[in-house]
Amino acid sequence: MLEELSEILPLWAVCAFPHGVALLPTRKTLPENPRSVLVAAFSYFLPDEHYAGRNIARYAVVRDYHQVVAARLEQACALLREHYPNDEFVHYCDHSPLPEAALAEHAGLGVRGRHNLLITEKYGSWVVLGEIATSATLPPMRNTQCAILSCGDCGLCIKACPAGALGHAQFDRTQCLSYISQRKEQPSEQAAAQLRAMHSAWGCDICQQVCPHNRKATIDPLPEFLQGAVAQLTHHTPIENRAYAWRGQKLLGRNIENLADG
Repeated sequence: MLEELSEILPLWAVCAFPHGVALLPTRKTLPENPRSVLVAAFSYFLPDEHYAGRNIARYAVVRDYHQVVAARLEQACALLREHYPNDEFVHYCDHSPLPEAALAEHAGLGVRGRHNLLITEKYGSWVVLGEIATSATLPPMRNTQCAILSCGDCGLCIKACPAGALGHAQFDRTQCLSYISQRKEQPSEQAAAQLRAMHSAWGCDICQQVCPHNRKATIDPLPEFLQGAVAQLTHHTPIENRAYAWRGQKLLGRNIENLADG
């Protein structure tokens, strides 16, 4: 079963369900009696030619990762159900009641950086995460491929963040330009100018671009991410099956116009 799972999930591990962890608010429920969690990381980092003319964050260049990861996790659930037919398996990506990056770090997939993202040894921080919570008692399997012991003290991401969202103590999501680019509220003049300076209509990658751990990140994305990559968001870009579709054309149009103002 482990070999079959690895064909579906390129980087994964299993840990006991963290009953002492505060759960996050979400509509997605947990199994009635969760005992184990499978945590997986999926690379979306593409070869350079796919980023020509890019004005959106790299995670948004590929097909909607929620859909891609959900399909992969459902395949894994189907396999697990064959071996544990009396147990419940529920998968999550983003809208998880569990703190994803902290759980992935606990399972040994990587370490959390000062930018609050998981850093893996193979893919750097260019990954999205997914989990499967289950009532089954799965054998704990900590990932042993990651030799990164800590984020380090270079502070490059803190220095490079134009909005000052990063600090040695905590990450201030409300100041993050990626977060601001997704809000319905009109950005401040300063934030709008910062997004223009980055030539960004959606998201921000600056903290990841300067991270030393990403300099040798392996380019080995899921095949689904290589299909249909769109690097430039315009008024005519179809938004179906994209990670930014949930915000709708009006907000995206606003962000595109902001770039035009520069």
